[in-house]
Amino acid sequence: MKHPALIQLRGNVKKLERFIEKLEGVEIVENKYGMDIYFEDVNDARQALSKIKKLAKVKIKSSTKYAGLRRGRVRWFFTYSVRLENED
Repeated sequence: MKHPALIQLRGNVKKLERFIEKLEGVEIVENKYGMDIYFEDVNDARQALSKIKKLAKVKIKSSTKYAGLRRGRVRWFFTYSVRLENED
C-alpha cells in the first residue's frame, strides 16, 4: 500500500534546483518559505531525502498523520520538514 508523503524544503533551495528538476511523478509547489514536494509513495520521498542529505547540510524533522482507510487498511501521511543550513 502506498502512503503519500510531503517534503517541505526551507531555506536556500537554490543549490538543490538541479536535483529537484530531475524528480519525476511529484507535484512541486513553491511558496514564500521555500518549496513543498508531494510524493505518492513515502519510499520515493525517503530516497529523495537521502540524496538531499548528500547534497547539502540539512536538519530533518518528520511527522505522521492519520490519512484514513483505504480497502480496510490504515493510510498515513508522512511529512518531512527539511531545513537547509546556511554554509558561510
